[in-house]
Amino acid sequence: MEPSPPRPGSRGRIGKATHLLWLVDELIEEVLFRFSPDDPALLFRAALVCKRWRRLVSDPGFRRRFREFHRSPPTLGILCKTVAARFTHTRFYRTSPSCPPIRDRRDWDVLDSRHGRVLMANALDKLVVWDPITEDQQELAPLPRHAGRAPNGSLAALCAGAFWTNGSLAVLCAGAAGGGSCDHLDCHRNPFLVVFVGNDSEVMFSCVYSSEDGTWRSEPTVAAHHPHDRLEMSSSAFAGDALYFLFLRRTKILKYDLGTREMSVIHLPPGSDGVYGELALMTMEDNSSLGFARREGYTLNLWSMEADPNGAMRWTQSRVIEHETLLPADALSIPPYVVAFAEGMIFMKTCDGLFSIDLKSCQSKNVLCNDYGIQKVFPYISFYAPGESGASCAR
Repeated sequence: MEPSPPRPGSRGRIGKATHLLWLVDELIEEVLFRFSPDDPALLFRAALVCKRWRRLVSDPGFRRRFREFHRSPPTLGILCKTVAARFTHTRFYRTSPSCPPIRDRRDWDVLDSRHGRVLMANALDKLVVWDPITEDQQELAPLPRHAGRAPNGSLAALCAGAFWTNGSLAVLCAGAAGGGSCDHLDCHRNPFLVVFVGNDSEVMFSCVYSSEDGTWRSEPTVAAHHPHDRLEMSSSAFAGDALYFLFLRRTKILKYDLGTREMSVIHLPPGSDGVYGELALMTMEDNSSLGFARREGYTLNLWSMEADPNGAMRWTQSRVIEHETLLPADALSIPPYVVAFAEGMIFMKTCDGLFSIDLKSCQSKNVLCNDYGIQKVFPYISFYAPGESGASCAR
């Protein structure tokens, strides 16, 4: 039987109905956009309302627009390097209740985390870049290890043995180098770079790994303005078109320019008591300038690098915050330590556990009551939507 021809005027009614449904979908999207990215379970519950909402939430275009609307990804958890009975492990602690369970990485040492990726190494000197959400992992080619320098002045090899004790490493999206246009909202599967910087008694040197060609490329050595200090394996900062690494004595910072591949040393201002103390490097709100947070006694001091009237860059102290306004009294029997920074948030280790502190609201949260054995903390920052997880087991 042939279908009945449409009644006169029905095409217009169908067109109006379709347009009305499109408007309804657009309004629903505007509501869903305002769900907090800190609680991805809200989108999951919205998808259970009806088939239409499920189709909207599961659409890749919606997820992209959701991330563009919020711009700044949430801190889903913290990766902690723990040492117990001479064994090193990396443990993931969720700071967002809707973050999927992430399994421990036994015998792996976390080295850095950025743009949804985690850089890790094991006792066999293997390096991997890992996505905790999808469980994707890529092993890197071995770092060059020859001794001595080539005739052109570049290092033919970087170091020997446990190389991360003589330098620092950072992982980042390849689109971030050279003023790239990537907004890092959804680039987990895009090419990435790993930057290694180190120094010996005479020179500083660097090496860059590209996931696109799977090889390391050595950079020229830098002998001028030697810092006479060793680089610390701690959280680096990415601001503008440069990576920043902290030296062990915390009196200087190494700047690595991703565009020119040049290195330079930046001096830090001494504290009010002449002591440099514990600090964490920060990326300021504009994502293009560098700052740091330092604990001095029972105060948290925030500094940023700004241009003076002559255009020269200098350090400026922006805020001084009393610890008693940030942390409960039980956590202040001894001065706390600044251990990490992530997207406007400082992490401090206290005698009462590990706390996260929102620098805008000055609200604190105890994210880890028992921090025994934890040596380093690396925040994991990423958008997450239900259904993306490949994690298969909890701790």
